[in-house]
Amino acid sequence: MSTPSLWQIQAPSRGHERLRGDVSADVCIVGAGVTGGACAWRLLEHGLRPVVLDAREVAASASGRNGGFAVGSSGAAADRALGEMEAMAAELGVAGAVRRRGSLWLGGVDDAHEVHEAVAAARADGLPVEDALDRVPEPMRDRFVAAAFFPGDGELEPARWVRALVNGAADRGAAVHELSPAIAVERRGGGWVVRTPDGSVGCQAVVVACDGLISGVAPELAGYVYPVRGQMLATEPLPPERRVLWCPTHSGFGFWYYRPTADGRIALGGGRLADLEAEYTDVEQTTPAVQAALEGFLADDLGLPGVAITHRWAGVMGFSADLVPLAGEVPERPGLYVSGGYSGVGNVNGWRCGRLVADLIATGAHPDAARFAPARFGDGPPPEPLEKAASRALL
Repeated sequence: MSTPSLWQIQAPSRGHERLRGDVSADVCIVGAGVTGGACAWRLLEHGLRPVVLDAREVAASASGRNGGFAVGSSGAAADRALGEMEAMAAELGVAGAVRRRGSLWLGGVDDAHEVHEAVAAARADGLPVEDALDRVPEPMRDRFVAAAFFPGDGELEPARWVRALVNGAADRGAAVHELSPAIAVERRGGGWVVRTPDGSVGCQAVVVACDGLISGVAPELAGYVYPVRGQMLATEPLPPERRVLWCPTHSGFGFWYYRPTADGRIALGGGRLADLEAEYTDVEQTTPAVQAALEGFLADDLGLPGVAITHRWAGVMGFSADLVPLAGEVPERPGLYVSGGYSGVGNVNGWRCGRLVADLIATGAHPDAARFAPARFGDGPPPEPLEKAASRALL
């Protein structure tokens, strides 16, 4: 059974009506997460009329269930995108939902090289980074040989941010419909029709903004993008003397990620190596094996045994075979676009790629179009996924 995330509980959806009847639009976006919201905003800026559909509600899936990390230090383009997100959040009146607080990357003997490589890459792009071994949280100081602080990284209140983004697009003219799953996407004349249980959207272009669930609408992309479950928990609010974290932090090749929340909790995610093969799934449900691993990390690594856990949840993210997002037109299906496969860093990439696809629809061009194009894989079968090979090698 799927349970709501802490973020979804703290920022409930305002509600949007189910699609009833047949409507028309310039573009139909399937998925009301960060990608769908960013795409809708950009289409409106281009003067196009979008309809946004979601099978559940706004930010019901990965966009409202992730750890809330916003990585701006992965390159200059990501840094700019995070700045755009901050500005948009302020414009929407939810400035605290996207903020640059920095992040701490920790490396042990086995993965210190990854920290060093991230530092070198950030410096090559002219982005700020600081050596930070003296800033490792006290309970963890004997476990790490490398640490770096990236002040340009940020954190999110995921559901609050995405719901404000999509609601803002609706207030400016996008039609948003919850409880309206796309049960068929079909060619009709020179355009498309997206059918839901109670209606349809006729349009010139469709954007499938479902990250790890893209192949449900574009089955030819199965294997090029695949689902991976991520699990999380959150503690009760802690007294000041037990608040061991001071900023978003991750370690263990990125398989552990944890951060303090504004109300004094710790939100902790990862641990899928405890049952790796079972986590290659689109089932949005927590499991005993991974939740036990998270509890063990909380007690042993963060030094917080006995702390009450108040929330547990899971989300499904999409990984691409080459760890680069897919954003663009599906080969041999003109007018059908996808955006997803963000490989665990979707909060910023979802924003970037949603806007990229909108630009492609409106103008036919974008500087990053070739790099992210689904057609880059050619006609052959999907390559061996880089993430699966690397993850299995750690077992």
